[in-house]
Amino acid sequence: MDGSEGSPTLKQVTHTPEWVVVFGTNTGGPQALAQVLPQFPIDFPGAIIVLQKMRPGFTRVLVDHLQQLCRLPVVEPTDGQALLASRIVIAPAKTKLTIANLGSISVPEYSIILEDIDEQYEPMRNRVDAAMTSAAQIFGPTAIGVLLTGVGNDGLEGMRAIHGAGGITIAQDQATSVVHSLPASAIDAGVVQEILPLWSIADRITAIAGGKRDAVAA
Repeated sequence: MDGSEGSPTLKQVTHTPEWVVVFGTNTGGPQALAQVLPQFPIDFPGAIIVLQKMRPGFTRVLVDHLQQLCRLPVVEPTDGQALLASRIVIAPAKTKLTIANLGSISVPEYSIILEDIDEQYEPMRNRVDAAMTSAAQIFGPTAIGVLLTGVGNDGLEGMRAIHGAGGITIAQDQATSVVHSLPASAIDAGVVQEILPLWSIADRITAIAGGKRDAVAA
């Protein structure tokens, strides 16, 4: 035995998430994600879902790149795959990703639902909204929505849904964004609770999931 199996430093087996974090981003997103996602600890008690606008095939490249940087496993999911804690899920291009609870309130069993939307205009324009709204419906106060650098307003209604469900909404600040119109759309609508520089977002989410929801962000 070479000692690699069972090592506590390796990316570990995951379990049912207590939290779900949905990131929405486009322009400047790969660079931002490469800074934020590696900061999450290996025992993070939530599932992380990423909606990054990319051409087909490029999300696989993003997964491979992030896998080299992150302590958590990074996957491009298939339809019906279990949603697990301590794992980062990168939604495939041209798909609508939502969450379903196939278990019960007392014994949840979360699943990833993928719908091929190809070039359908409205679903393509609202992929972040769909994922965040689903997270709000399933997780309620333990849903966290995050908008990073980008253009447009996809995610505005999703952030509104999470905010309304008692969850947490976070937007990247203008100073650290390549383009700020994506987070700014939700900020201007009054559905963002915290505006943070890129470097502090992962630490803040980790603190919230660790029971420090009311702590002031650094």
